[in-house]
Amino acid sequence: MEQDSRPHRKLPSDLKQIPIVWSYEILKYFRSWRLVASFAIVVAMLVLLYALPPALGSPYAGTDTERVLWVRDFGDMNITVPGLPIPQSYAAINRSLVDEDSLVIRVDGSPYPSANGMNWIYTKLSFADDLPSFMGGSSRLNVVIFMQNLTASTVTATYDWSTTAESFDSLFLAFASTLVIIAATFFGSDAIVGEFQNRTGYLVLPTPLKKWVLFAGKFAASMTVGLLVTVAFYAGVTLLSFVTVGGVDDDFGLSFLFAVEFLLAATAVAYLISSVLKGSTGATVLTFLLFIIILPIVDSVSIFSGVKIDASLTFASGAIGYIVYDPYPVDTSLEHFGFTIYTFYPEPWVAAVVCFAYAVVAIALSLILFYKKQLMA
Repeated sequence: MEQDSRPHRKLPSDLKQIPIVWSYEILKYFRSWRLVASFAIVVAMLVLLYALPPALGSPYAGTDTERVLWVRDFGDMNITVPGLPIPQSYAAINRSLVDEDSLVIRVDGSPYPSANGMNWIYTKLSFADDLPSFMGGSSRLNVVIFMQNLTASTVTATYDWSTTAESFDSLFLAFASTLVIIAATFFGSDAIVGEFQNRTGYLVLPTPLKKWVLFAGKFAASMTVGLLVTVAFYAGVTLLSFVTVGGVDDDFGLSFLFAVEFLLAATAVAYLISSVLKGSTGATVLTFLLFIIILPIVDSVSIFSGVKIDASLTFASGAIGYIVYDPYPVDTSLEHFGFTIYTFYPEPWVAAVVCFAYAVVAIALSLILFYKKQLMA
């Protein structure tokens, strides 16, 4: 009796099967419209955010000529400048970065030179608490400090100005969380439910492939394409920032890390929703509405209640944009028409812990529900 001389193939181990699942899922995403649509959204966001400010009259650099300054009594500042005569008045210049060498001051139409700081000095001041309303809530101001009281005079300034890397990057990073939500919705909301609704589970689930292996491979693929979209956005911002303002903010890299962690948490929540619902459309809609409308409504309650909702995932995602601010914004409250309006900002370390906790819990629950989910006839 002849023996079968054909080599016997050994089934790959569970860990070796994960990259196989990942590669097929990646191939599926590259063949779908969702990845193309995601990159199109990235390009549209970069173009619009970059082009709209100059188109609406707010360029990234320029020259202000004979700009009238609002001069106020220095007593309102309640500070002193060591080594200089006692200041009498001051005026704020509402620009990100002013070229001090180009600054020309006129008082009642006549030149008013600095005289080595004996008439006026230009500086950038930081404020930690209780900012006057005329400052517009900014914690860093370009200020001209006068040694004489010029509150009764007409003071004008001519200067070259430009946008700082912090201001330029924050314009884009304010929308980074929205892009992450879109990526999580596109690549995670129907990852599990699609196997059951599209009947592909009839081909995959009866095989020796374990469910946790399938889950890990699919989740890794969702994170990979989501990360590609996020990297494309940050690479575009980096390029525009170098071209426009000569570099990026020092904390730009931290913002990217927060965005990746938020992507992990948002994708995990999308998988959880996908494990619970029975239809792809419902899972996609619920995921998007949860992050765009439902959770932000919950966050807005803190404006009037005064309760800081640190546990909200969308509130924590605010650290993506705020992390580039220097100094980092602090919580404030304002009395207005008999109401107290609160403004809260997520603490970076708390936001990191919240995102990680959401990711771990959502992944665990998704895997449990995936194991319990059954194919329907």
